[in-house]
Amino acid sequence: MTASTWTEAGIAHERFWDELAEPYQRDTRISITDFHYGPLIPGDRELKLLPSPLAGRRCLELGAGAGQNSLFLAKQGALCTAVDISAAQLDFGRALAQKEALQVDFLQADLDQLPTFQEPFELIHSAYGIPFSSNPEVLIRTCAEMLVPGGHLLFSMGHPVFAGEWLELDEDQGIFLSNYFYPRPDVREGNDSVVQAIAYPLSECVRWIKAAGLELLDLREPPALPVHLLSKAETDERVPYYSDDWADQENELSRFPVVAIFLARKKTQT
Repeated sequence: MTASTWTEAGIAHERFWDELAEPYQRDTRISITDFHYGPLIPGDRELKLLPSPLAGRRCLELGAGAGQNSLFLAKQGALCTAVDISAAQLDFGRALAQKEALQVDFLQADLDQLPTFQEPFELIHSAYGIPFSSNPEVLIRTCAEMLVPGGHLLFSMGHPVFAGEWLELDEDQGIFLSNYFYPRPDVREGNDSVVQAIAYPLSECVRWIKAAGLELLDLREPPALPVHLLSKAETDERVPYYSDDWADQENELSRFPVVAIFLARKKTQT
């Protein structure tokens, strides 16, 4: 599938993430020694949501960026495909894979128009990629169709509570959320493109999962780790997704979850 067949939203996402690729990959430390779900929160070394064993498992990452989670899985012996709309992000991933002598199949594609894969996957995963889809419900259903029976879908979504506005009132601080059911979108502007990610009520995400024929196994809302108390070595070890900009929001992220993490499994045939 070529860029000429992408949706209008897909074209905007390509422009935005191509432009952002260099500063994003430079300023954000994204580990390939742990599996990340969101900024400042623990990785899978602590959360333990990944299915096991990983060796030989066919895995697909959606909204992969440079595919650091796929590279982590490849280190464990998984067979990985990483999909992203941005050629520039994928180029960073290919260079990192070459440097680490890891094999990952990097594929440029629009999440709203995924290609047909010849074989089903045993794990489909996405760290804050699905919220950028124009129709996450359809995308989750597509993921379910691409899983083998017993296969897992593991993804993080923007938490609707964190879509509120941080306020300081008298001697207290907190989030003002005008509408939980329709929170304001996460709008990001580039020089010639605007993209947005939508946060949805958690019950809505659960409904999509069940409607797709998947069984919800776990739902997590982890707070940020106290990075201001951690040494650099401890931060590198326990915080797989970190930047100074996110560290400036530690107070907010320690009190309200920035993402919700869902683990679901495709029902086995009876």
